Amino acid sequence: MIYSVDSPDVTLHVERTGTGPAVVLVPGGGGDAAMYRDLVRELAQRFTVITFDRRGNSRSRWKHPQDGGSPGAAPEEHPSGGLEGHPRDERRRDGAEEHRRNRLAEQARGGLAAQARDVVAVMDDAGVGRAFVFGNSAGALVTLSLLTSHTDRVAGAIVHEPPVIQVLPDAAARVAYFDDLGRITQREGALPAMLKFAAGTMDKPTRLFDAKIGRTIGAAGVKLAKRLTPGNEMNRLFGNAELLMRSEMPEFLQYQPDLAALRQTDVRWAFGVGVASEGRYYSRPARQLSAELGVPCLEFPGGHLGYQRHAAEFARRLEEFIDG
Repeated sequence: MIYSVDSPDVTLHVERTGTGPAVVLVPGGGGDAAMYRDLVRELAQRFTVITFDRRGNSRSRWKHPQDGGSPGAAPEEHPSGGLEGHPRDERRRDGAEEHRRNRLAEQARGGLAAQARDVVAVMDDAGVGRAFVFGNSAGALVTLSLLTSHTDRVAGAIVHEPPVIQVLPDAAARVAYFDDLGRITQREGALPAMLKFAAGTMDKPTRLFDAKIGRTIGAAGVKLAKRLTPGNEMNRLFGNAELLMRSEMPEFLQYQPDLAALRQTDVRWAFGVGVASEGRYYSRPARQLSAELGVPCLEFPGGHLGYQRHAAEFARRLEEFIDG
């Protein structure tokens, strides 16, 4: 079943299937409900599985667009040339760029607390009092926020590879990496930066997008594919680049969980890491916080997106934890 759920400032795209105890899957940065398609198919054999597009991403639409455009559509990348260097054109471009940044900042208002409330709104609409929650990457940050702010709605949770880089001993080095992504976003656009970021989460990362020429070719390929195959869902995911790189990511990287609240919760929960993610910046925080909080850290098949390539095994691992 595909339907919409109203939250105060956004209409959320929601997908629900199966019967049984409720399981909510929270997508990561740049992703949407489709990321969990194979995992949903496995879990729906025993559970009511609910997932959604996080606020402002893909098909989840802002209620009050600021510029008369499509409420949920990502702004277009800035042009790479053709302005001839005229001062008036430069002022127009600078003004448009400032307007776009202001719009993105406004759209991301509320931060992780608002995103946790979105999960509650989805549960309320489905008539679900408490649910098991799984969040990956940025979705894991939302799950941590849910555990500290809406504990009574969580029956259990797996926090899979949350990028809480601020807790790492070498946080400065990790911040430098994301500062570089920020510079790429400003100079080249959000899409080239997203390509480099996404490549770094692969089980076997490619260095193709480390160089500007690689990012330029990659972004051109994405835009060409969008024209040639407009119905391809990857176009929708790449359309989340602006929101992710310009607005969400800077906030996510500053996030530090409420450790005192996490220690006090009586919800049964655990961190999760992929066996192929050992040593990665998005895996290490889970292991470190697991030891600090005395919370289990479970290993799952694959890497950061192991739920896609190893859906059946991944689902069995989740079921083992849910069953206790």
